[in-house]
Amino acid sequence: MRKFFRKLFSPTLIIVLTLVLEVLIIVVGLNVLDYYLDSISQVWGAFAILALRVALFVAEIIIFFSIIRKSENPEYKIPWITGMIVFPISTMLLYLIFANHGLRKKDRLIVEPTRKILEEGFKKNEDNIPEIKEEIPPQYLGLFNYLNEADKLVASKNNHITYYKNGEEFFPEFVESLKKAEKFIMMEFFIITEGKWWKQIEEVLLEKNKAGVEVMLIYDDMGSFGGLPNNYAIKLRKLGIKCYKFHPFRPILSGIYNNRDHRKIAVIDHKMAFTGGMNLADEYANDLLRFGYWKDTMVKIEGIGIVNLICTFLQNFDLSQNKISDYKKYVLGEDYPKFEDKGYIHFFGDGPGGFDGNEPIGEENYVQIINSSTKTLWISTPYLIPPYQLTEALKRAAKRGVDVKLFLPGIPDKKAVWWMAIRDFANLSDAGVKIYIYTPGFNHEKQIVADDILAFCGTVNFDFRSLTHHFECGATLYDVPCIKEMVEDFKEMENQSELYVGQYKLSRGKRILVAVMRIVRTLF
Repeated sequence: MRKFFRKLFSPTLIIVLTLVLEVLIIVVGLNVLDYYLDSISQVWGAFAILALRVALFVAEIIIFFSIIRKSENPEYKIPWITGMIVFPISTMLLYLIFANHGLRKKDRLIVEPTRKILEEGFKKNEDNIPEIKEEIPPQYLGLFNYLNEADKLVASKNNHITYYKNGEEFFPEFVESLKKAEKFIMMEFFIITEGKWWKQIEEVLLEKNKAGVEVMLIYDDMGSFGGLPNNYAIKLRKLGIKCYKFHPFRPILSGIYNNRDHRKIAVIDHKMAFTGGMNLADEYANDLLRFGYWKDTMVKIEGIGIVNLICTFLQNFDLSQNKISDYKKYVLGEDYPKFEDKGYIHFFGDGPGGFDGNEPIGEENYVQIINSSTKTLWISTPYLIPPYQLTEALKRAAKRGVDVKLFLPGIPDKKAVWWMAIRDFANLSDAGVKIYIYTPGFNHEKQIVADDILAFCGTVNFDFRSLTHHFECGATLYDVPCIKEMVEDFKEMENQSELYVGQYKLSRGKRILVAVMRIVRTLF
């Protein structure tokens, strides 16, 4: 029954129906106003209608030039400009709702002070910078310098990273790790669904809360729709757990519904932290069959690198509780263990429009990893709707001789998105990119490895929603031992996948639908 309602009342469908209903109300209201004015008298009615049309024309001009003058990727401008020419009134309404793909003003009042706190706090760790410059070659150093500047966090070494290649490995150890909490538990997930594994996790959280452990939990309201009761956060708060829904859905016209919390973060004391592609639902552990075998990955970190994930979690937790946490309480004064493992790791968080409204950190992270590759490039993503910059980076890598292998699901969860991906197959394949279809089922992992030495594991998909609208996170790794395990995992996926050689074709109807979707793909 839950699966039926999830399909029938999907978050996207609810948002679309709500927006359509409200737009219809506005249009009907304007028509009623037009009729009312016309009924007063022909002279005053005609004058009022003329004034309304002049006002709309002036508004069109203002919005048209505001689109042109915005300092952002032309890919985001073209659909709006096209819409203003073809359907000006409806496009104006949509522009006012969805055009700002950055943070809301009220969110900036929370995020900007925290970024200053982070910048000041990590400046005290400048003794780490010379070591980075000495140990990371210039070919990769630019990426870590960029991440440091973009998210105000720093890379760290002497951490121990554990790699989980599927949910069967991750979930049992995650539950046991939660049981070790003594001070606090921080959890942030896009999807939480009642089931076998959430029941076990919930029991541990309630038990730890009774024992005096501070439990903080946020989950995305739309992502977890149908998976948890609507009043679930209130229920847990009454029991003492600091639980909030991120951007709760309310039936009003607002572009905020694009800005979902797609992150997956768990921090247990200062002992360990987790991130990757997995949500807290049974299909991720393959205890519930959805779209064949569900392939996904996570990483666990032990060491000082935990600090980055604590800070990243607190930003969205603060947005949810609408106040700034005491960062010093959770960040300073801890003596983290030093491990002998080599390599560096930089956990980072990304937000709508890259926090500053212009530069998506996740996209630039991918582009720089791809551009730095010289021999091999392994990439896995469940959705392939890449922006122009990312597409060209993949093509250039293949053309300069890099062995680029891109892995996509064999059983996709969203048919229309899969059709859009197919339209890019020939473009990438002709440039030399090898596209593999994971035949056992749905590979949900978001992972990339360049030259067996530089890697990323996190939540960022190769699509506009992840790269522009969502709150995301992930770990960029250099020369960390677990990268070898990632490569071996990719090789295992290759053995289970089918190489694309032009076998996927779309019907004329699907091609028309995809053409329309591609026009508006940057907007929602």
